[in-house]
Amino acid sequence: MSLRTAILGILSQRSLTGFELIREFDVARSVIWPAPQNEVYRVLGALAGEGLIEQAATGARGARTYAITPAGREAVEAWLAAPSDYTLRYDPILKAVFLRGADPTVRRARAEADLAFFNAQRAALEKADAAHAGEAETDVRGDGRRMAILLYAALAQWAREIVEDKTLR
Repeated sequence: MSLRTAILGILSQRSLTGFELIREFDVARSVIWPAPQNEVYRVLGALAGEGLIEQAATGARGARTYAITPAGREAVEAWLAAPSDYTLRYDPILKAVFLRGADPTVRRARAEADLAFFNAQRAALEKADAAHAGEAETDVRGDGRRMAILLYAALAQWAREIVEDKTLR
């Protein structure tokens, strides 16, 4: 999984300008991780150089619209068909591994902060999901948003159990 794979995946759904593509990396709108503007443009240049995308049009103020090429589409299909990497490297989960041995006030504070974050992320994704209600056939991020909503719900449940643990008071 990489930024280049995410960009190819997005462009396999529709052609976009660099600016529009950067907006796709807004986690509140999508489920794709944040990416710096300069990295997105660097990857676009590399993908174009490899023949996986091409400039499809030039718009106002020189805005370039990028489209996936047949070779790029093949790369996306190969990635989708390949076995997934189920390695989960998520800082809150690693901290949870060691949290039980921490001072109870630290454990509770960590869980409270995590709970607030997980709930905020879930709420943002639910809002985006509601904005696409009735668009099941055209909502290209719907499956990913639903998976992320359920993941954040499970993570929030874990944090809530620690926050509500009476022995940590």
